[in-house]
Amino acid sequence: MRGLLATEAGAPDPRQRQYAVLVLVAVVAGTATGWIFDLQTPALIAGLTAVLALVATGGQSLRSDVRRFVWFTPALVLVMTVGPLLVNIPVLAGLAVALVVFGSGMLPALGEHYRIGGQTFAAATLVSTTTGIGSDQPVLVLLASTAAGALFALVLRVIIGLGDPTRATRVAVARTLLEPGPGVVESAAAAWRADGSATWLGQVLAGAARFRAARETLLALAQQSDRAEAARLEQIIAEADQVAAELARAVRSRACTGLPAAARRDPAQAVVARGGRQDLPDAVQGLNQGLDRIRAAVMRRVETPLPPPAPGARRERVMGAVRAHLSFRSSLFRHALRCTLAVAFGMVIVLLLRDPSASSLLLALYVVLQPAARDSMTGALERTGGAVLGVTGLAVLITLLPGAFLLVPLVIGGMLLNMTRLRADYQALLGCLIVVTVVDQAMRLDRPLVNVGISFAANTAVGAAIALSVGYVSYLVLPSSILPDVRGAVRSTVWAVSELLRSVRAAGQGVDLPVALQAANVLALRRTQDLLGMPAMLDGTGEETDDDRATRAAAIALDALRQDVATLAFRPEAEQAVAVPALRAVDDLLGGKPTAKIPDVPAGSAPATELLASSLVENALHARQAIDRTFGYDSPWKSYTISFVRPERLHIR
Repeated sequence: MRGLLATEAGAPDPRQRQYAVLVLVAVVAGTATGWIFDLQTPALIAGLTAVLALVATGGQSLRSDVRRFVWFTPALVLVMTVGPLLVNIPVLAGLAVALVVFGSGMLPALGEHYRIGGQTFAAATLVSTTTGIGSDQPVLVLLASTAAGALFALVLRVIIGLGDPTRATRVAVARTLLEPGPGVVESAAAAWRADGSATWLGQVLAGAARFRAARETLLALAQQSDRAEAARLEQIIAEADQVAAELARAVRSRACTGLPAAARRDPAQAVVARGGRQDLPDAVQGLNQGLDRIRAAVMRRVETPLPPPAPGARRERVMGAVRAHLSFRSSLFRHALRCTLAVAFGMVIVLLLRDPSASSLLLALYVVLQPAARDSMTGALERTGGAVLGVTGLAVLITLLPGAFLLVPLVIGGMLLNMTRLRADYQALLGCLIVVTVVDQAMRLDRPLVNVGISFAANTAVGAAIALSVGYVSYLVLPSSILPDVRGAVRSTVWAVSELLRSVRAAGQGVDLPVALQAANVLALRRTQDLLGMPAMLDGTGEETDDDRATRAAAIALDALRQDVATLAFRPEAEQAVAVPALRAVDDLLGGKPTAKIPDVPAGSAPATELLASSLVENALHARQAIDRTFGYDSPWKSYTISFVRPERLHIR
C-alpha cells in the first residue's frame, strides 16, 4: 500500500493519497447507503461499472484516457443496464454473449488498449447477462446505477490526473531509457501519439531510439569481439546506462531547469580515461548523438504537436487487421472462435440449470480459456485447478465467516486501488468478479450456506470442464498444428516482415505499390500474430525452456519491427525517405548478414520518423539474436540465408 501511494522516487504522492481517500469514502458510503435504504444491488452495479470503466479506459495520459472514456463508457453503461433484462430472453442473451466474446477475442490485432477494452467489455457482458445481478431491479434503477458508477469513475480519473495531465506519457517515454528489449519504444510511442504528439517528447523518443539502437549494436559487436574488446564495450554500455538513468529522471519531472553532472557525462570518455585503446566503434557516436538529442529536448521542452500521420492510417490499420485475421489461417481467429464455442455451450448449460448458483459457471469457463490467443492448454489445466479450489475455499469462507457480505465492498475497494494490476492480469480481474458474484448470490439464496457452497463449487467445476473439453476438441478440429514447425514459422515470419519492409522502402524511393504494400501488411500481421502464439503450442511442462524463450523473443521482436514498418508506411512520403537507410540495414540483418551498424539517418527534421528508423534497427538486432538462438547456432551472428525469392523482390532494392 505504501508503494501505491508514493511516486517513482519514493516520496509521498498527494494525488494517489487523494485518490485512495476518495475510493475508501465512496466504498464506505455506498455500503452504508445500500444497507440502510435496501439498495445493495444498485450500489453493487454502480461499483462494478466504475471498476470496469477505469480498467478499460485508464493507463495513459488524462487526455487520451478521457477520449477512450467518451466512446467506451456508453457501451459499458448500455450492457450493464440491458444485460440483467435479458434473463427472460435467453436467445438474445446467448447471442449477445457470443458476439461480444468473439469480437473481444479479435481486438488484440488492433493493439494493447483495444485488447484490454475488449476483454473488459466481455467480462462486463458475462457479469450483467449471466449472473442475474440486477435482474430484479427496474430498468430506470439499473440505468441510474450504471450512470452513477461511470460518472464516479470519470471523477476519480480527472482528480488523479488534473494536477499533472501528461505524467503517464512522460513516465512511458522515460521507460525507454531504462528498460532494454523489444516493444518498449513502440509502447511509449503509442502513448505519446495518443497524448497529442508533443514535439519535445517526440525528440526524446527519437534520441532514446537512436541510443537504444547504438547500445544493441555495441552488444552485438561485443559478442563478435575478443574478451578484452568485449569487456571494454560492456563498460561503455554500463556507463551509458547510468547517464540514461539520470536523463530518465529529468524526463519524468514536470520541469527541468538544469541537468546534473551525471547526466552530462560522455560514457565513452569515462572508459577511455581509465586506460586502454583510444579508437572507438562508430556505434559509440550513435550513443552520444542519442544522449545529446535527449538533453536538448529535455531542456527546451517545446510543447507544440508534431504533424500527424498521413490521412487514412487508422482506417487502413483496421482494414488490414480484418483482412489478416478474418480467416481460419489466423491463430487469433481460431482462438476467438474457440472461446465463442465454449461460452455458447456454457450458456446452454446455464439456461438448462436455471439455478442462481450457476452464475460462476461462465466466468470460471472464461478464466480457464483466458482469451489471450497466446496461451496453452497446460496453462488451462493450471487455471482449472485454481478456479475450482478458489471457489471451494470461498464457499467455505462464506459458510464459516459471519458478515461475509462485507467481502463485496472490500473486493471492489481493492479493485479500485489496484487498477494497474487488473489491466495487466486479466485472470485477476475475472477472479475478483467471481468472488463478488459468488458472495452476492450466496447471500441472496434461501438455502443452507453449506449447500450453496457445494453448488457453486460444482458449477465452477462444470464450467472448467466445458472449457477444457471444447478447448481440446477445437485444437483437433480447427485447422491448426498440434506439432508446430518453429523454425519454419520463424522463417516465414521473417520473410513476411521483409516483404513489408521492402514495400515501404520502395515507397520511400518514389515507387507506387499500394496493392503490394497492402498485401504485405496483411501477411506480416498474420505471421507475427501466429508466431506470438507459437510458444503456447509447444509441448509445455509448466516451465519455459530456452527454446520457448528464444521463440517468444523472436516473436516479440519481429512483431515490434512489423509495427514500426507499418507505422512508417503512413508517414508523409518526404519522411519515409529519411528511413530508407535504416530499412536497408534491417533488410541486411534479417537476410542473414553478420554486420551490425548504425545507419546514417538524418537528425532534426522529422522526430516521428527518426524514432521509427532507429527503433527498426534496434528491433532487427533483437530479432537477429533471437533467430540465431531459435536456429540453434553455436556461435552468434553466424551468416545465413533465408531465401524466399519472388519476382517482386528482384525489383525492390
